[in-house]
Amino acid sequence: MTPPLSILFLCTGNSARSQLAEAIFRHRDGYHFKVFSAGTQPQGIDDRVYQTLEKLDIPAGNLTSKSLHDLNEQHFDFVITLCDNAKNECAHYPESEALLHWDLTDPKDQEGLAAFEETAEALNEHIKLFLKLNSPGVNKEGSCPADFFKLLSDNTRLRILMLIEDEQELCVNDLVEALQENQSKVSRHLAQMRTLRILTTHRRAQQIFYRLSDELPQWMKLVLATTRNGQPDFINQEKIRLKALFNKAPSTQTLPE
Repeated sequence: MTPPLSILFLCTGNSARSQLAEAIFRHRDGYHFKVFSAGTQPQGIDDRVYQTLEKLDIPAGNLTSKSLHDLNEQHFDFVITLCDNAKNECAHYPESEALLHWDLTDPKDQEGLAAFEETAEALNEHIKLFLKLNSPGVNKEGSCPADFFKLLSDNTRLRILMLIEDEQELCVNDLVEALQENQSKVSRHLAQMRTLRILTTHRRAQQIFYRLSDELPQWMKLVLATTRNGQPDFINQEKIRLKALFNKAPSTQTLPE
């Protein structure tokens, strides 16, 4: 069995944000990760942490306020800082494979539970995304951010990917009609994305169809899906042309396998 990864949530006091993060993370995933929290200048845990966790029906477990120095010998796969002070003091934390910073306002500065509940909600969203992209078994092969975002910077390639994101698979003729680009240009972009393993192909009759690779890392899929949903009108005209093409020649329409 693969040993669990380790993660440390770090802030100055280890009294609110990092304690909430530790409890919420362990509640969402207590199997794949060993979860820790600590502070650069630890203080006692704010009672509102326990009240917030109880309200959310999340076990407080054995939460304790700990100093970073108590963990000097511990290796962490991830260190996530939750305040600017901790980020600045631990920017080169020596025993970590990856450093992240989630900038969250300290809820202790406000009265009542509302700020703590908002912090817990924000942490839950961050943690949910983190687990989706970083849990053991998530594919990260060939995931070079620079190459991927350079690819997306070209308008034609981006529109191709947005169309394929919508339609699941399209052939060269479909894309030529939708984009109103010449075939050689479309084919060149498709070949480039296939070489980078962004797209894969399969043959149906005389046509080669392109689709997103099953091996595409999860974070890349999320970028494409977020872009498509965040800019829903980006390929309106292309979609209209594609629909007209499918209505005119149903045999070219993408069919589920």
